[in-house]
Amino acid sequence: MPGRVFKFYQRKRVVNINLNILAAGILAIALAKFPVMWIGDWIGPEHKFVITVIAYILDTVLDVCVYYALHWVANHWNPHGHLPKHEKRPKSRQFVHDATRIQAERMALMPIYILIGPGGMWALQKWFDVHHSWAFVIAFVSAIISTRIIHTIIGLRTGTFRDTVDFVIDDDIQIGRDLSAEAEESESRNEGAA
Repeated sequence: MPGRVFKFYQRKRVVNINLNILAAGILAIALAKFPVMWIGDWIGPEHKFVITVIAYILDTVLDVCVYYALHWVANHWNPHGHLPKHEKRPKSRQFVHDATRIQAERMALMPIYILIGPGGMWALQKWFDVHHSWAFVIAFVSAIISTRIIHTIIGLRTGTFRDTVDFVIDDDIQIGRDLSAEAEESESRNEGAA
């Protein structure tokens, strides 16, 4: 059963992209919570804006690093051979291009993320007297969830969440179409039209 769940996770991009981003975000927050608390206590809780900026930078660096690792596991690690070979994938589904494209889409949502995450953290500290470490957790988790909903809607419309393979039943039998050939053909048509 765990093998089938892992294959489903790898196969369904809408699932693995969202789970990866949520996991990366939550893990980054968990890893950054104590450094944010220590740095905030060290520089003084009266420096709310500086603490918020440090928290944002620390969270962003950890989030992106963890996301790239999880994206590789979900979309490019192929221990059972049920994903198309790397050289058979269209350029848009090769690791660096694929993961960076998703990060670029997330960057487009940064104004919303900053408003809810760092903005919310600052507001919680200033107006509600929430300790900076808990304000960080509350605001940044809210920002992740909000941007996940928006990114999922955008990703479904743009094709970012389109699967590479329709359906795979086990390691040896593929049912459905290998969509990488169709994606490559569409990619070459788009380049030819440009």
